[in-house]
Amino acid sequence: MLKKIDIYIIKKFLGTFFFIIGIFILITIVFDVSEKIDDFLGNNAPVEAIIFDYYCTFIPWLYSILSALIIFLAVIFFTSKLASTNEIVAILSSGISYQRFLRPYLIAGGFLFLVSLFTNHFVIPISNKTKLEFENKYYRDDQNIDVGSNIHRILSPGVDMYISNYGKNTNTGYNFSIRKMENGELKSMFSADRIVWDTLKAKWIAKTWRERTLNGVEEKELRGDSKDTIFAFSPEDFSSKPSSIQTMNYFEISQFIDEEEKKGSNLVKRFRLELHKRTAIPFSILILTLIGACISSRKIKGGLGMHLVYGIGLGLVYVFLSRVGEVFATNSSLSPIVAVWLPNMFFSAIAYFIYKNAPK
Repeated sequence: MLKKIDIYIIKKFLGTFFFIIGIFILITIVFDVSEKIDDFLGNNAPVEAIIFDYYCTFIPWLYSILSALIIFLAVIFFTSKLASTNEIVAILSSGISYQRFLRPYLIAGGFLFLVSLFTNHFVIPISNKTKLEFENKYYRDDQNIDVGSNIHRILSPGVDMYISNYGKNTNTGYNFSIRKMENGELKSMFSADRIVWDTLKAKWIAKTWRERTLNGVEEKELRGDSKDTIFAFSPEDFSSKPSSIQTMNYFEISQFIDEEEKKGSNLVKRFRLELHKRTAIPFSILILTLIGACISSRKIKGGLGMHLVYGIGLGLVYVFLSRVGEVFATNSSLSPIVAVWLPNMFFSAIAYFIYKNAPK
């Protein structure tokens, strides 16, 4: 059951957090409006659509990005003020243990963790659908983009396909090859400099193609300039745009990962990275709340200013480690779950060290 001291600290915590993040969101929206207003007006975007379809859906996305670090700064800000007025000294002198003093921080942090977790996995994907539709219509064209490079898919057992680059706007794949293996041996291989989707015939057109067939020691090879053919895939299989991941909730992205794994898709790592980020970032709220409370509960020379310096420094380190982990996960064999959770593991150790050495 919550005591008066719990309610007092929780109100201070949540009040400071929502005030600061509200200011940050308002400032960000003002700058965003000034940057994009010409594009909105040039594309005749209705005022209602700008407000409700873009900025009302822009706020949850912005909240998810800012929440962890703003919570960290909010904890430092109001706890440092409590320390400067000797309120923390009075609380601890009354017989309340340091662990008991931290309980309302963890309660409020746990509440914000659950809010952020639900927002990341379910609210933001819904709002992003409306936001991206608005951007595609009034701000940018997200259709004319390359789907990706070095695309590798397993079409069926023993049959795999490779495309070095695929452009969705032209439905054209470059440096294409498809091969059939049996018992670890190559049986046939079809390759082409380009394959182009013919919408009228619903077939692929292979340009400058080559076909090899192996049967024991015998090998047969055919070549040609152009050939209509049918493969076990269509342009829809390459329709996943980079932005589509933003519109998938937890269950949709998990199902997508299972389907892409069966195909041997190179999109799996990127989608796993996004799925783990949506959980790891909210979890950091608990860690940063504990660190913020411990470093700012002590009255020091310099007061709030020094506490904020420590907090901003630790926040920059956390952001740096997060970005490094993502880069390594994307461009190396590092597991996405390790890359995403590495900053939390590192800061968990820091939180434990700070807590053990905090004045009690």
